[in-house]
Amino acid sequence: MLFTLYHSDYFSQFPLRSKMNRRKFLKNSSIAGGATAVAASTFPNPAISQSRKKWNVVSAFGKAGLLGQALEEFAKFVTSASDGKLTIKAYHAGELVKPFEAMDAVQSGAAQMGYGAPYYWAGKSDSISFVAAMPYGLTAQEQNAWLYYGKGIEQADKYAYNPLGLKFLPMGNSGNQMGGWYAKEINTVKDLNGLKFRMPGLGGEILKTFGVNVILLPGVEVLPALTSGAIDGTEWIGPAADMGKGLHKVVKNYYYPGWHEPATILDGFIDMNEWDNLDNNLKEIVKRGAAGTNLYILSRFQAINNNALQKLTKDHGVKLRSYSDELLKAIGNRAAEVLPQIASKSSDAKALYNEIVAIRESMLDWSTYAEAAFLEARKAANMRRI
Repeated sequence: MLFTLYHSDYFSQFPLRSKMNRRKFLKNSSIAGGATAVAASTFPNPAISQSRKKWNVVSAFGKAGLLGQALEEFAKFVTSASDGKLTIKAYHAGELVKPFEAMDAVQSGAAQMGYGAPYYWAGKSDSISFVAAMPYGLTAQEQNAWLYYGKGIEQADKYAYNPLGLKFLPMGNSGNQMGGWYAKEINTVKDLNGLKFRMPGLGGEILKTFGVNVILLPGVEVLPALTSGAIDGTEWIGPAADMGKGLHKVVKNYYYPGWHEPATILDGFIDMNEWDNLDNNLKEIVKRGAAGTNLYILSRFQAINNNALQKLTKDHGVKLRSYSDELLKAIGNRAAEVLPQIASKSSDAKALYNEIVAIRESMLDWSTYAEAAFLEARKAANMRRI
């Protein structure tokens, strides 16, 4: 069952008094224009009664595809597991607010919960982008180790979300990402200068120092911008999500690795007053729903990316290209300079940066001797189906 895949000692702290419909969450989980802002007064009324609550969750992602479906399943799970004591209704990008207005809606009280990627809210916090991903930083499993066993959730709350009046819960992870799509080949540092490229987060801040015109766009606007030539390239997620968005129909140069986002945490964020008004049982149902969503999205991406990559290269003429060692070293060296500068903008950003760097340091040896060494050794065994 989905939620028991997380170690029982973590969740044993949180006894539940209502039966959780875990099998339904796993069984129903599957991959499956213009956004308009709506005034707060037009939002559905969340109040039901003192004993029953209704939340509206507004998302920065569209309804189609994995992320939209995962949010729907999260809402169904919480509603079912709480026996209707907490009903959650999902509204996807553009249905109630524009993608980048999801956090505004929650902070204003127009919605009770939001869903997106932490770096979408960088304008509100100097520290929040570090929650999403750090260039040359942590893998997905290292991030999960930090979040669930290294007090990462508490640290993200303390240094990023609580100051905004919000409660943070991790609700998805991209796993390893690709480096991006380009209209032309990128071989040297000079090729970056003047490039119009869509890359949110800390990676974009690093590219700016190489003369890249970094453009921030929500997912629903990426393909139109690429098609019109408003941008010369973009990063998105990985083969499955990228193919689903149709990026391969416009440009063919597909680069790896995703140095900017070795793995990216997606965020659920809840109005702190709404969170505090939940009893402990409902809080733990929401936590478990978020944790299950986190595992589901990460596992699903891992399951579908290889087939998508094969289709892109064999059926659609996509040219898979690796960033040159020269480029990766130059960007890596620059990252080591730029990230501390960004983190120094506030005491919260500095504290969170130092926590993540400490986790990275503590993981390096084990990840190198175990996972990295095994992946290299695995090449020696040419196994085939019989």
